[in-house]
Amino acid sequence: MKILLISLQKDIDTLGLKYIHYTLMNGGYDSTLLYMPGFEAGDLPAIEKAERFIGTQQPALIGISLMSHEYGSACALTEHIKKTNPGIPVIWGGIHPSISPEECLKYADYVSVGESERTALDIAKALTEKKDIGGINNICRMENGSVVRNPLYPLIEDLDSIPAFEHVPKKTYIYDGEGISPLDKSNFRRFARHLGTTYSILTTRGCPYFCTYCCSSFLAGLYKSNKLRRRSISNIIDELEVAVRDNPELEYINFQDDCFSACSDAYLKEFCETYKRKIGKPFIIRAIPTYVTDSKIGYMKDAGLAWISLGLQSGSDRVCREVYKRKSFNKDFLEAAGIMRKFKIAAFYDVLVDNPFETEEDIFETIRVLADTPRPFYPQFYSLTFYFGTELYDRAKKECPEYIEDYKKKDFLIVHKTAINNIIRIAPFIHRSVVAWIVRLYRSDRNSPLLKAALPALNIAISFLIEPLTYFRLIKASQSGSLIKTMKVLPNYFREGMRRYTKRFKKAIRERKA
Repeated sequence: MKILLISLQKDIDTLGLKYIHYTLMNGGYDSTLLYMPGFEAGDLPAIEKAERFIGTQQPALIGISLMSHEYGSACALTEHIKKTNPGIPVIWGGIHPSISPEECLKYADYVSVGESERTALDIAKALTEKKDIGGINNICRMENGSVVRNPLYPLIEDLDSIPAFEHVPKKTYIYDGEGISPLDKSNFRRFARHLGTTYSILTTRGCPYFCTYCCSSFLAGLYKSNKLRRRSISNIIDELEVAVRDNPELEYINFQDDCFSACSDAYLKEFCETYKRKIGKPFIIRAIPTYVTDSKIGYMKDAGLAWISLGLQSGSDRVCREVYKRKSFNKDFLEAAGIMRKFKIAAFYDVLVDNPFETEEDIFETIRVLADTPRPFYPQFYSLTFYFGTELYDRAKKECPEYIEDYKKKDFLIVHKTAINNIIRIAPFIHRSVVAWIVRLYRSDRNSPLLKAALPALNIAISFLIEPLTYFRLIKASQSGSLIKTMKVLPNYFREGMRRYTKRFKKAIRERKA
């Protein structure tokens, strides 16, 4: 009895599916994982290769993991699977099926909702014993035209019980645009983020915040729990020791927790001391400004903290409080950014734009905060997307449905081309006095010829000079200020940047032709 798991995500570093794959293998079941990062609906050559691969594997079940952006691809692939292999049941899992099982059951035979490790084991056991899987916990299915939702397993409390995976997982294949071949380090480096030199790990599940735009709020409501669960230090270090030993090419450890620093000082101090002694690799974290302190950043800097991602989201306290229900305000953010500057941490700061619930005065507050933020830092701008199942989606549907774009197709990295978004973009890179002058021009006459000339000129200067220099300074900061180390890793950053740019350029060309 064999189970075939398929990932359609562009990034092949899919932690959730790796956990399912290794849970099945550790349970003694025959699991195979297939990555199809380049697959899109209408890609007939890829479909033919997948059908041929399924024929050689002859699985008893096919599981497809997807986020909202892969919905169209999952529909197309599932339709073809059912035409050529009608006897193989197809189950979908991941955040989109969890949020919208009714929609997904138009194509899938089953949907697995929420955490699925125990559900996967139950399914494998039932298939081995030739029993029906429809009654298993966390499963949704159609029955007499209605959706049946089975009870949920409780959240997994003991995260140490979940098996660790390998950097390049066993029994894994990849569709590379031409054919399907076993995943090895060579093609892993080709398709993985950061050229495969970064090891991704989760040490917690859950988030201390439940912002209205985020799926964490949905999951908290689904399980009626907002508990942040954490692995033991020994369990984390054991996994990392194996990863570093078996993959000497690793340059960074990437902690993908929603907020790595949401813990006590005592826990973090012990972790950092152990990490420095046994692992010693530079690492990357994500954090919320209210969980950033001198002591915590000090522990992590000493242990090897190289990069951090913090969310400003909006410089308007009103928006954070009333729209996002996010208890992190501009004062918290600026204090955290000051700590980043003090410890010379390379920082990315996230900002949400295109928010119909923001007034221009709210946006001017964001511009002011960005202009006041200690430099260097790199801003990441995201177009606010109303995802089905989130609290903000429900509010937008009632108050401004005309602003809801198709979240399954929208690229949140592409912001709307407006003058005020241009001002937001330049604010982190030029002197605050120039930012203030631009804002005054905009306030007095947004159609001013001077403003229309100044914004493109500043954007060109930023794109070709200031932004590259800023990124270079951050890379240097991530290498503890060493110019030699910076020049050594710079080609990797350049190749990764060019690869992402090429992908986005090709996507834009395809969309224009369509």
